[in-house]
Parts: sequence; C-alpha cells; structure tokens
Amino acid sequence: MNGKTANRWPQRLAGALCLLAVTLPATAADDTLTVGVTENDAAPSMIFSYSPQLQLDGGVWKDLLDSIGHQLGQRVQYLPLARKRMDSYLQNGQIDMVCNTNPAWWEAPERFHWSLPLSEQVERFVSPLTLHERITSLSQLNGRRIGTVIGYHYPALAYAFAHGAQRIDQQQANLQLRAAASGVVDVAVVDELSFAWWLKNNLREARQVQLQPLVLSRMPLSCALSRRSHLAPASLNHAIRTLQQQGVLAARLKPYQVP
Repeated sequence: MNGKTANRWPQRLAGALCLLAVTLPATAADDTLTVGVTENDAAPSMIFSYSPQLQLDGGVWKDLLDSIGHQLGQRVQYLPLARKRMDSYLQNGQIDMVCNTNPAWWEAPERFHWSLPLSEQVERFVSPLTLHERITSLSQLNGRRIGTVIGYHYPALAYAFAHGAQRIDQQQANLQLRAAASGVVDVAVVDELSFAWWLKNNLREARQVQLQPLVLSRMPLSCALSRRSHLAPASLNHAIRTLQQQGVLAARLKPYQVP
C-alpha cells in the first residue's frame, strides 16, 4: 500500500460504511412498535400493575395491539406516560402510536395518521341512588357536579360547563364511580365497558349507584400514528382489516364485553 492509498483508505472505509447503512435491511429498532399508554385509562381498557414500577399487564387494548404486532411481525413495547406528554412524544417520534383514542380528543389531530377504528366507546352517566331524577337531556346537567377523568376532553359537555356545571376530575374512571357512590358528584361520566367491569369487582359500592338513560357519546376508537414512525399507515390498516376479517379482534374483545 503506497502513501496515497493509505491516505485514501479512511475515506473509502467511511464511504463503504455509508453505503452499507443505506442498503442494509431494517434494523432491530424497526421491529419494535412503541405504544404510549396512560394509567388514566381504566380497566378493562388497560390493566396496570405497580410493582416494581408502572407497567401494562393486560386489558382490551393490550390484547388488540399484541395481535396487531403479531400480524405485522413486530414486537410491541408499552411505554407508560402522563397524558399531557402523549402529544409531544408522538410529534417527536419517541413513540409510534397512542391507541384507545379519537381525533376529536386532540387539539390538532391532523398532525398524526389515524388508523381504522378497532372498537367503540359508549359514554353514559352514573349517579348516586339519592339522585331520584332521571337524566334524559344534557340541559339537566347545568349547575351539577360532574365527575370526569383528568386530561380527558368532553366536547359534548362544553355547554353544561359554560352554564354552571362543575367539573370534578379524578385520576381514573373507577375513582369517578366511587365519587358517585359516595355522593361527591351528582353524575359521573363513564364508558359502558368500564362500568360493567367495575360492577363485577365492586359489589358493595355498585349498590349505591344507578346508570342513567342518557348516552353522552358514541365514539369509534382507533390509534394515532406518529408521522415519524417507521410503520406505514397502510401497513397498520392492512393488519387491522386482516384481523377483523379473521374474527381475531372480535374474539379479543368478547371476554370484556357485557354479557
């Protein structure tokens, strides 16, 4: 090797490495989907454990997303986050997805890709037995104490909050229900799935509340996909369609639904 060749060798090596980086297949990082989750999502949507640290152990959405990951041939990693951090993590590509959500709950949903719906959330009102009035219209909520989940948006309740209704936040839906059972709130907003789960596991308190007839909202639930994710929206939706056609998603939802 002469002097000129020796001087050029580091440059040639660097060039070869750059070419290799371009032509190599996806890295191990591209085989992992990172999904942001929050403990504000009550069971059975997401079921967490707290030892030695907060982690997602089960629930509807873990079952659904594990199935999607398997269909895509990718491992799913769940990252617990405060709800207020979800937006920035998605924008920056620090997480690939946030699921169990709807575009109406985000300030600027167009910043993300949106998947096909995977399930539906039906929101109702639960009140103490001491409230003898049947809630059949939103106008009846004016001036009342309404139990809500911190960080959640309730577009349908904007009018009530502008006309004297008081928002009383709790960390999770199950805490709202306890507030209703004890009379701390006049009504609590809860989705039917969470309410049915809570009834099964809190028999004593369940006898202190009643489900009101008014339906606040019906929302399709899907995934917000970061525009910086390695996962293409078309690939995600293809996996969802395939699992729907195979009946896998319905089977994953069945154990959690009201009989």
